[in-house]
Amino acid sequence: MPIKTRVLALVLLLLSSPAEAQKKQVTEFTKGGILLLKLNNGFTTGFGAETPDLYSGGLALNPQVTVIANRLRLGVNAGFVYNNKKTSGLLGPAMALKLADFRTSKPMALAFGNLQLLAEANWGTHKQQMAGGGIGLELLQKIQLGLTAQRDYHLNQWWFQSFIAYQFNKTKKIKPQFE
Repeated sequence: MPIKTRVLALVLLLLSSPAEAQKKQVTEFTKGGILLLKLNNGFTTGFGAETPDLYSGGLALNPQVTVIANRLRLGVNAGFVYNNKKTSGLLGPAMALKLADFRTSKPMALAFGNLQLLAEANWGTHKQQMAGGGIGLELLQKIQLGLTAQRDYHLNQWWFQSFIAYQFNKTKKIKPQFE
């Protein structure tokens, strides 16, 4: 089976997983948008090519909109990165697919975080053409932590980065299910 078919089947399986009949309130990935301010830190490498491993750091804004409640957000990455003794601008699409919720135990079962699969593509002002993904952890609808890997197909490099992000959004008040 081709890799594209496998990836598509995996995404469809994750999106179509059945909802539990008595699931508690969902407090994350709700309708509307968010704005993330991301601080990136990492390195680029050519894996033994003639290029040395170089420090990479940056700052980005990442607005996202929930397109499938409780499951999928789409957005845009726009920011600056310092790499190879140059500051570059980066711009591209981004996606966050929620994989799991982290909740307290009963009787309240409040959600305090979630695990996300991230996908990004970025084009830069110094001929960067990158695509990749990673894993993210959202805590209390305010902080995100993550690890990403992106392949620069034009410059023949890999970008490995960690990030911490602050989420600028108004926390929506959740109405109790049973009043």
